[in-house]
Amino acid sequence: MSSELDAAAASGTASLSGRVAARVQFVLAAAYFLAVAVALGRAAQLAGRLYLPHQGDEATGNADIWPGALGAAWLAITFVLSIAPILAGLTALYAAVQLASARLRADRRIWRALAASTLLSVLVVAASLTPQAQTLLVWLLD
Repeated sequence: MSSELDAAAASGTASLSGRVAARVQFVLAAAYFLAVAVALGRAAQLAGRLYLPHQGDEATGNADIWPGALGAAWLAITFVLSIAPILAGLTALYAAVQLASARLRADRRIWRALAASTLLSVLVVAASLTPQAQTLLVWLLD
């Protein structure tokens, strides 16, 4: 009787940690891609067309990109674009360990959600390493 309760408690703990990890990864991916979209949208608003801005370009080189209250948005976007890929990579490593555990494999729904969110986290890390993402971050920091 006691071993059945211990197994149920261990399975519940694995399910809970898998659910939390999946949710954190989904939030990180959504925040990263939203920050990229807002930054590109702001550049398009200033230039009149959608393009990848870079440091010192003719459309935004001399403009005050984040005036007034938009300074808080600049801080949030820069923070997310800088920190989210690091956190996504760490949570992907944690999720890989969770995905390999037998206790989590027993719950197919959570395993699939964690696998999908881990894939999104890997995509966030990969996207942040591209030259385009680096150019956008440097433009924001300029």
